[in-house]
Amino acid sequence: MFSDNEKISLRQLKRLLVFDLFSVSGIIIPRIATAAAGKDGIIAIILATLYALLYVWIILVLAKNVDGNFLSYSTRYTGKIITFIVGMLFIIKQFVCCVFAARLFSEVINQTLLEDTDPRVIILLLLVASAYAASKGFEVRARIAEILYFIVIVPIFAFLILGLREVDYANLMPLFTNGTFEIIGGGYEVFLTFSILELLLFAAPLIKFKKSDVKRGRRLHHYVSQALVIVSALNILLYVVTLGILGEEETRQKLWSMVTIIQVIKMPGGFIQRQDAIILGIWMLSIFTIISAFMYYIALISKHLFKVPMQNYMLIPYILLIYGASVIPIETEQFFYYFEYYMKYIGIPQSIILPAIVVIIGKLRKVKLNKPAIRSLLLIVTCISAFTLTGCSDKTEIEDRNFIQAMGVDLKDDEINVYYILPDLKVLTEQGSEDPEKLVLKLKGTDFLQVEEEYDLTYNKRLDFSHLKAIVLGKEFIKNPNYMVEFLSYVENNYELGRNTLVFLSETTADDIISLNGDLQGGLGDYLERLYKINLSNTGKKVITVGGLISSMNNKNPVVTVPRLKANKKTIETLGYGLFANNQLLYEVGVEESDYIDILNSNGKNDRIFLTKDYNEISGDDKKDISEYVVKINSITRSVEFNWLNDKPHLTLKIIGTSIIEKGFKDQGQTSQSENAKIIEDIEFICNKIIKNHAEKNLNEIIKQKGIDFLNLYRMTSYKNRKMWLQYENKESKFIADLEYSIDISLKIH
Repeated sequence: MFSDNEKISLRQLKRLLVFDLFSVSGIIIPRIATAAAGKDGIIAIILATLYALLYVWIILVLAKNVDGNFLSYSTRYTGKIITFIVGMLFIIKQFVCCVFAARLFSEVINQTLLEDTDPRVIILLLLVASAYAASKGFEVRARIAEILYFIVIVPIFAFLILGLREVDYANLMPLFTNGTFEIIGGGYEVFLTFSILELLLFAAPLIKFKKSDVKRGRRLHHYVSQALVIVSALNILLYVVTLGILGEEETRQKLWSMVTIIQVIKMPGGFIQRQDAIILGIWMLSIFTIISAFMYYIALISKHLFKVPMQNYMLIPYILLIYGASVIPIETEQFFYYFEYYMKYIGIPQSIILPAIVVIIGKLRKVKLNKPAIRSLLLIVTCISAFTLTGCSDKTEIEDRNFIQAMGVDLKDDEINVYYILPDLKVLTEQGSEDPEKLVLKLKGTDFLQVEEEYDLTYNKRLDFSHLKAIVLGKEFIKNPNYMVEFLSYVENNYELGRNTLVFLSETTADDIISLNGDLQGGLGDYLERLYKINLSNTGKKVITVGGLISSMNNKNPVVTVPRLKANKKTIETLGYGLFANNQLLYEVGVEESDYIDILNSNGKNDRIFLTKDYNEISGDDKKDISEYVVKINSITRSVEFNWLNDKPHLTLKIIGTSIIEKGFKDQGQTSQSENAKIIEDIEFICNKIIKNHAEKNLNEIIKQKGIDFLNLYRMTSYKNRKMWLQYENKESKFIADLEYSIDISLKIH
């Protein structure tokens, strides 16, 4: 650490670069890589890293040749006019980058955390705080980066590691399906996010080396390369998690698709209610560093060009200019398109060409920082963030919101009927209870925008979905693909309607389930959430959320199993699963078969197999009567292999697991060890036979006869057998028709 000398160490430089490179690029790289190279985006990111390493080498070679301050060198050897032109081109580039970062920041925060806050206020506060950081000089920025490095980078890295559990590898495979030029071009487009590396040209003279450093250029390159590797690892991890969860189509559609996965990834323990706010808050810290960097270098270059005594004098006019450009009424997506075009054809080329020209001309012609105020800066940023997050607008007061606990959707007479259930605040505050009918808001319309408009005309409180726990869909509604696409698109574009919201299918109408709200303790939302937690506690069963339905809509319709509910007098009965694909309900299975579907998907932990008299004939004459035994599965895993057999795709499905005899075995009395072993052997044989019979039945009836790939076998070929996937690409029906299979069940009883 060096004080009051406008110098920073190599370690500080590395951490600054990690912040600067990841702050903006991290949130948009999945979109850039996927849009440019599809599933080969991971290769594009790796290529971009190689481009960046070469780019850094060029920049550092040029910085070494200018022997000190780049602008002073340019003035000395090329003259004031050329230096002014070169400097202005650098200012324009940093200005454009700063505007883009500010717009991106305000758009994300406005759509997630501060929906009621004017984006112009968010931009203004961001620019003021960033300008303050820039005014304190290069060393203070480096010190702040050191303090925040582990506060920001480590939590984001840990969060992404947790996200790997949610990844569907069918969304990532196969690789090398795009052309070589698309992948190379995709690498260049991802490389655009590394453009801030050009600022090493100005930062290199500010590096403080130890006296013992002999090969200073090599050490500088080494530390910068380390920063690149760290950022690239984060980018690859982010890309894998985002594409693996959302799929190619949705990742391509959204500029900041990372924000969506923040909702999907589940934190262990479930004690954090708004993890999205925490992760976005951490990301906010990094965005301050990149914008302050742009403003610092703009002021630094301007000081030299306009001969002002202090570069901080230039910050105020630039705040006004950047603010004015940031609030221009243009769609962010359209602005990104222009920004990408500018960086691709002007920004990146000029960052090499301009300094190269200056250095070449130079070769031919030859034939202080104030006391750092880190505490003050952190205090200001914290106060500004706290001020904005309190939501001082009258719209954000709790009394002026209707918090929706559960939601139901029906289709009746070609109209959408929507039901919003409010929490019973009187019960929560022990002041009695509210009239159940007043807790259900009923609206209708031809589409969801009309439903929202009807709500706005009827009620004087804003809809708030941040506490939504469950969505119930009526059977007629979920059978209609057009309405389902409209509904899922509505949810997809409404940030407050979280992807982790539980989803259920009513056996009749959603209204039948909603009407039980007053009879269920805590209300319908709490009841369904508890029902899920109890049923899935300590099991490997997959939680079904509305995010799964959105993924099915966007990713060539993987089959999703939706729990079915039936309304009784004062309670709710679970009936099994509805199989959802092609944006509609296609098939229904009962409770017993749903357990075997879970087993086939290796989600059958804690499931029970009941051995009744109906299964005695399976054992044969030489086997003991096994009626009234109950076997509980302790663990289960599945392996899937695809091979060619007689020129047809052949599936080998293996289920391996362990179990215990939960009921019946102790009733046998005193028996010898060999007799006990024989009983266990018989029961084990019957259990495996029962599972195999149900597996064959489901594969024949659902997959082969109905053509519903409820195991998503076709998608598995993308990473299990690439050659098979390529042969049947876009021919899922033919693949299902040609598929043959063999099933091997090995459930051991301990």
